[in-house]
Amino acid sequence: MHILYFVTAHGYGHGVRTCAITNAFSSDIKLTLKTALPEIFFSEELKRNFSYQFSEFDCGCVQLDSMSINIEKTFHKYAKMADKNRQILQQESDWCISNRVDCIVSDITPFAFQIAKNANIPSVAVSNFTWYDIYSEYDCRWFKPYLDEIHEQYLMSDNLFALQPAGEMKYMKNRKDIPVVARTAKNVRDSLNKKLNIDNAKKLGLIYVGNYGINGPDWKKLEQFTEWEFVGVYPLGQNVENYHLVEKGAFSFQNLSASVDVVISKVGYGILSECLVNGTPLIYPSRENFSEYEVLQKAIRRWGGGYYIQTESFYSLNWNEHLQAVLNCKKPQPVKQNGAEYCAFEIEKIAKL
Repeated sequence: MHILYFVTAHGYGHGVRTCAITNAFSSDIKLTLKTALPEIFFSEELKRNFSYQFSEFDCGCVQLDSMSINIEKTFHKYAKMADKNRQILQQESDWCISNRVDCIVSDITPFAFQIAKNANIPSVAVSNFTWYDIYSEYDCRWFKPYLDEIHEQYLMSDNLFALQPAGEMKYMKNRKDIPVVARTAKNVRDSLNKKLNIDNAKKLGLIYVGNYGINGPDWKKLEQFTEWEFVGVYPLGQNVENYHLVEKGAFSFQNLSASVDVVISKVGYGILSECLVNGTPLIYPSRENFSEYEVLQKAIRRWGGGYYIQTESFYSLNWNEHLQAVLNCKKPQPVKQNGAEYCAFEIEKIAKL
């Protein structure tokens, strides 16, 4: 069987869960990825053979930094892509037919479902939200025809695999709720402390600023938390004595998240899912005008392992109260995860029809 998987190139969260799912496919599945995420990312994450085609069919959101979105640039960038997509619809459909694609999966590129319908190939939407949900938050009159087109493309999907915690997405057909999807991880705290020369008595926090960074905080103020050491996979732009940049390849991000006392980050599906399955507390600020945030925040409240911090306090590094609360409270129980395997099994069933 041949499964074609489209992946939005909005950060790496969509790619991370795509890898978790496709790693669970049967070994005889032929997998093709169409995405603008770099091929090297999939080479590092996937434990199976795959074909890769660099493709830009949607853009997610254009970020000012990891916390802020440039709406105007986002809409203009998407509009150019959508105009191009209309011109290449038949070309993409013909490719699917000639390459005998059995199922098209998308997380969560709208154009993929139009291709699937045009080529008469079953399709599956895999996500906890859609770009229609996100873009609908913003009032932009000239973009309305594009928003309507996105809505129509999502309506063309045959199935929705709603990754929990997920939004309503009532306009999608044949919804199936999927348990949390996250990468498996292990606690490597001892090795991490040894590698970075961190005192075992210190508390450890993982700061995730994303590949766009976070503009504004004076990261030198981390040094005021003398009982803590912090690690991260992205530089902060300042020399901070108790912040350790973890080199790529030394430790996987999922293992870092399973090894620390707390994760400090904006809230997104990828970060939250790994905190859930590892039982790692999460300190997070709000994300205004981003519809996914409300769904994730409700899930955090049900879980009980999250600590909301006001945006102003986050940027000013007024974290002491929240860090102390993490230490004073019992660590949350890990949430059972089998979503990737379940999702892969159901996709294969559809491809076989």
